[in-house]
Amino acid sequence: MADRQKDILGGILMFLFLGGFWLLLSATLHWQHLLVGTVLALVLTAAWSKIQIGDGRRTSFSFKQLGFMIYYLLCLLWEILKANIMVALIVLNPKLPISPGIVITRNELKHSLMRALYANSITLTPGTITVDLEGDRLLVHAITEESGRGLLDWYLYDQAKKIEGEGS
Repeated sequence: MADRQKDILGGILMFLFLGGFWLLLSATLHWQHLLVGTVLALVLTAAWSKIQIGDGRRTSFSFKQLGFMIYYLLCLLWEILKANIMVALIVLNPKLPISPGIVITRNELKHSLMRALYANSITLTPGTITVDLEGDRLLVHAITEESGRGLLDWYLYDQAKKIEGEGS
């Protein structure tokens, strides 16, 4: 029974998250947009609740996980802003101080959803691109040696592990 309640809570959180994301994308409160967003969020939540992970337990969210995810996204926005400024300074510098390279790193994230989120976070940050993600190995191209080294101990990786740890 407790698992069923956790599934319902996870479904409600998923619906609210998707509905909020829809509101951000549509940027309007017109009734037609709200109706379409509600229907899409319901359909996606229903489809998501059917997905089984690993040992047969259902996917669910906790409020703590949601808090970690919001913090993760805010930190990601900050990192994107900082990286945009860094890349702009590099491009505007007449000497063009780049030192491109490839960084291979491993991660201990268990779920493919979190590995994909982390890899996409790297790609969203200007100056780095995730070239390959296979299992626990990430292959990343960095525009400078400094940004490549910074990736090896990036605090967003620890935050992704917290999100995943709360969901296990």
